[in-house]
Amino acid sequence: MKTELRLMVLLFLVLAGSITLTSAVETLVDVQKIRSLSREQAAHAIPIRLSGVVVYNGLNDLVLHDGKESVYLDFRFSKEQGVWRGANPNLSKFVPGTGVVVEGVTDPGGFSPMVLVSKINNIGPKPIPPPLRPATEKLLSSSNDSQWIEVEGIVRKVDIHPHNIDTLTLMVGGHYCYVNIEGELGFKREQLVDAKVRVRGVLLNITNLRSQTAGIKLHSNGRKDIDIIKPPPSDPFLAPEMPIGMLISYQPNVDFGHRVVSSGVVTFAIPGIFYLMENGVSVRVESAEAQITAGDLVQVSGFIDASRGLASFREALVKKVGSGATPPPVEASISNILNPKTRSAEEMIAVPEHPDFDGRLIRLKGALRRVLPPGKDGNTTVIVESESHLVYALLPGNAPAWKEGAWVELTGVCELEIARIDEIPWFSIKGFHVWLSSPADLRVISEPPWWTPQRLGMLLFGIILILVIALLWGYAMRRQVALRGAQLAAEISARESVQIEYETTLRERQRLAHDLHDTLEQALMGVALQLEIASRSQVTDPNQSAHHLTLARQFLERSRSEVHRTVWDLHTHGQDGRDFLDILEERVSSMVTGSSVTITLSREGDARPIPDLIAGNMLLLAQEAITNALKHSGALGIKIVLRMPPDCLELIIEDNGCGFDSALAPGQQDGHFGLQGMRERAKRIGGKIELITSPGHGTTLRLWVPLICGKSELSVSKDIMNE
Repeated sequence: MKTELRLMVLLFLVLAGSITLTSAVETLVDVQKIRSLSREQAAHAIPIRLSGVVVYNGLNDLVLHDGKESVYLDFRFSKEQGVWRGANPNLSKFVPGTGVVVEGVTDPGGFSPMVLVSKINNIGPKPIPPPLRPATEKLLSSSNDSQWIEVEGIVRKVDIHPHNIDTLTLMVGGHYCYVNIEGELGFKREQLVDAKVRVRGVLLNITNLRSQTAGIKLHSNGRKDIDIIKPPPSDPFLAPEMPIGMLISYQPNVDFGHRVVSSGVVTFAIPGIFYLMENGVSVRVESAEAQITAGDLVQVSGFIDASRGLASFREALVKKVGSGATPPPVEASISNILNPKTRSAEEMIAVPEHPDFDGRLIRLKGALRRVLPPGKDGNTTVIVESESHLVYALLPGNAPAWKEGAWVELTGVCELEIARIDEIPWFSIKGFHVWLSSPADLRVISEPPWWTPQRLGMLLFGIILILVIALLWGYAMRRQVALRGAQLAAEISARESVQIEYETTLRERQRLAHDLHDTLEQALMGVALQLEIASRSQVTDPNQSAHHLTLARQFLERSRSEVHRTVWDLHTHGQDGRDFLDILEERVSSMVTGSSVTITLSREGDARPIPDLIAGNMLLLAQEAITNALKHSGALGIKIVLRMPPDCLELIIEDNGCGFDSALAPGQQDGHFGLQGMRERAKRIGGKIELITSPGHGTTLRLWVPLICGKSELSVSKDIMNE
């Protein structure tokens, strides 16, 4: 049962996949379905088969209308993608009005879905469907891309190219619409400019780098798709006259889409642009045909343009009617230019002069800050600082070698920069620049001071550089002094070590000489004296002679002890970098070799170097104490502990021998010099000895040597030597 259920589920999935696959590759026969695809869906190359009529022929592409909507057929891209195979198609026979059957696949296109053609057949003439007449806002949307439409507008400009596509510029609903004429235009320029026309064509939206709509463009087939609704005046200067101050002002029954005529005196002129003034009001005029200069009286017939935020003329025709005087410049301030006074309606009627400075000849004073080289437009930019505001002045051509920082006077035409109307719903000035006619319009009032910002910057840079060099030199010198100081300290330390070693050796020799003189020489003299007495009394008094021999023997024993002590002193040497306990263990281990006595050594505290003089005397003292323990105590175990707190050294030698009564112990008078020698040696290194013993309890000898905190081994040695 389970197996049958699994087979049924598998069969269902296979059938469902087959249905999905069949629907995915279904051939589309309706343009509306193609246009309803998303870009992602159209990219899957869905097969199509369409029947319709050609409404536009672009020689490399066609637009097909199926009676409801139209779609773009691309043949160049079809060839590149391998959809169209064989020779390039001859599209000249597919004129508008030709019925066709097309096969191919879908493609996302550059903006809306289109068709890559694999096959096209001519099926004879067919009537062209009536065009759509979308509202202006629909023209700027993406919904009518590639559609056969019709628009009405006023022709602003006609560009006729003998060997290229002619172009019309229309004003449609306040927006520019560009019409490319693929066929013959069939009209002269003067028949179309300022005429109201009806144009049929295929809408192809102008797109930006992100495939977003940026403008309107029609592709028309030529003369038969253009109808003149209202022809232009026979003479452009017969258009309605309008004072400059009334441009785009309230005027009943006036169509501002057509040309208007104004007149005035030219205040500023460069190729392509000039300013016209009438009764204190100026207007910008753009004209490619004008050959005028400042001071000319002219008439202008042109189209009003408000894209700057202030009315101006575009595509203007100019007629010179005389000559006049250029109005004098107005002394202006930055605050007055950027913040003109708003006037009431009564004031505007009484004085028609506008309160703003756009197009006015002004005069400004300020400091010259920068002169930039000519740009692509051929204009030199001069930057002048006036009232803490940077003013940009434009000068046609090259500028003289003006010195930056000079106090100058500018005389030129002010051109305001107005905020976009769709951004701010009221009049707003965001800046301005000044047009200069010639280098004479910039007059140098005073030369720049010697202390320019550049020179001041160079001076500051030099000072900073010197400071940096001085700091680096000082750092290097400090390092050199520290290095040399360390070398001198090491050399002085070495010399002091040698000096101390020499003085120590000298003092030790003197001590040995004194010891030999005071002990051995005296003992030998005593022995000689006793032997002489014993020799004289040997015959007369044998008992007396024996007594003196005994005394001589004691003198010899005493001399032997003194010599033994002196030899131990001579054997004292440095540690040679080895640990003190290691040296002590090496010396005492040989003393108990072959016996049952054990010696243990240990340390308490952190190990650190011990000055050689102290270590040498401690070694001799320890050897003497161990020798005494071995000779007299009968000990079987000796424990040696070296304690090393920060401020002293402590050596403890403990045995488990028989011990003794220190008060009854024999001393120098009995010929025993061990304890006395150890005390003198401890005193020599600034230490002291403590002896703890009693009969039957062993003996403990404790040596304590102070260290001077903060002093080196050399200092400690010097202090001890001086004592």
